[in-house]
Amino acid sequence: MFLESSELYDAIYHFKNYARECEILRAVIAVAAPGARTILDVACGTGEHDKFLKEHYAVDGVDLNENYLGAARVKNPAGRYTRGDMTDFDLATTYDAVTCLFSAIGYVRTIDRMNRAIASMARHVKPGGVLIVEPWITPDGWKSGNTFIHAGEIGADKVCRMSLSGREGNLSVVLMHYLRGTPDGIEHYSERLELGLFTRDEMTRAFESAKMQVRYDTEGLMGRGLYIAHPRQG
Repeated sequence: MFLESSELYDAIYHFKNYARECEILRAVIAVAAPGARTILDVACGTGEHDKFLKEHYAVDGVDLNENYLGAARVKNPAGRYTRGDMTDFDLATTYDAVTCLFSAIGYVRTIDRMNRAIASMARHVKPGGVLIVEPWITPDGWKSGNTFIHAGEIGADKVCRMSLSGREGNLSVVLMHYLRGTPDGIEHYSERLELGLFTRDEMTRAFESAKMQVRYDTEGLMGRGLYIAHPRQG
């Protein structure tokens, strides 16, 4: 997968306002877990959120992609970054806040794996802490046949990505084609992403099964909503 490159990832998503999202996230955490000092960022990617959150919290991260983890360690040297699958990781510690942002929960693909991921995250939340998950699109909200294009730069190289949305059952499918212009020519890469389409009820039941009390914020950080959950008392 060409998107395995942390440089490409950051170049393509340069339009994303991570600083503003972190301001919103801080406000959510201030209400949900007053006095929070520690955050675990699950599926942390290249650490772009952590780059801003580290100014206010001690931030650790988990991700499957070692290239992304390397980038995150550079952006947040004080953090502990661990390679792990969000469905079954165990860091043997808990945090004031656990986050899973930018719809990364969709990459688990199935309801069973989504339930396991929520349970794994919930086990890392301190009593009185908060679990915050930014969902992917719901089945009713997903539209096939849409095309998108994004462009960016990696040093002197120019990169662009065109994507086409599709659907197979309860999977959203995104076909992506990349062009990277270098002094030696133009390189072409393609890949296919599959993300699970989960309903609000399915997501809510996952939190409840993990013994969490959950509420849903319709706007969230970027219009995709936000699940805000606390460990159930007793």
